[in-house]
Amino acid sequence: MSIPSHGESQPGAGEQRTVELVEDERRYVLLLDGAQVGHTVYADHGGQRVFVHTEISMDHSGKGLASTLVAAALSDVRARGLRVVALCPFTAAYLRGHREYDDIVDPLTPQLKADLRAAQLI
Repeated sequence: MSIPSHGESQPGAGEQRTVELVEDERRYVLLLDGAQVGHTVYADHGGQRVFVHTEISMDHSGKGLASTLVAAALSDVRARGLRVVALCPFTAAYLRGHREYDDIVDPLTPQLKADLRAAQLI
């Protein structure tokens, strides 16, 4: 399933950015001109989608690709009526800088971390 992403095509850059949800792997993947260059992994806990880890390949770092990926993932979470929890440091930092998501963000609590560990989701 392809998800609209901010900056999906970059004028002048000649690159196509696409974010896809891969539900059976619990991740969103970022494709650059059709090749996977990054992903963000999540764990679902009730009505919350907990973002665990975000990674962009080293040869593509510094291009704003992680922001493109996380923005598209958060838009998808909102469209699904879920809440967001950021265990991933990048996602947490992104959310601090993008207050428009405040209405869907829940804090990471010790109980939530314990529940995720018990379910072997982290």
